[in-house]
Amino acid sequence: MKRILLVDDHGMARKAMKLFLEHHGYACQEAEHGAAALAWLEQGQNVDLIISDNQMPVMTGLEFLAHVKASTHFCSIPFILYSGNMTDEMKQQAHQAGVVAVLNKPYNFSDFVAIITKALE
Repeated sequence: MKRILLVDDHGMARKAMKLFLEHHGYACQEAEHGAAALAWLEQGQNVDLIISDNQMPVMTGLEFLAHVKASTHFCSIPFILYSGNMTDEMKQQAHQAGVVAVLNKPYNFSDFVAIITKALE
């Protein structure tokens, strides 16, 4: 079973995404912001994919992405970033850092599953 790390400061959004992804056969771990997710990864936890919101306190998704891609231990983990208000410049930064996809909220769940499937191939 593929493991996904969900990073979002909105608990209800994380729970809804987790239920949706578990229904599609994925195991999910949750974190409320990038710093918490990074700490969890640094404890030696393994995941097959990271899905992160961008707008979060403590550490944004873009900041978290930068830390993940700079690490020799985590840099190969596929990363999907989403947000309701990313500028074109922010999207370009994310793509340059190596995200699989940048999604705008609200996103289509069937497209979301297709992106996840492709990221995990």
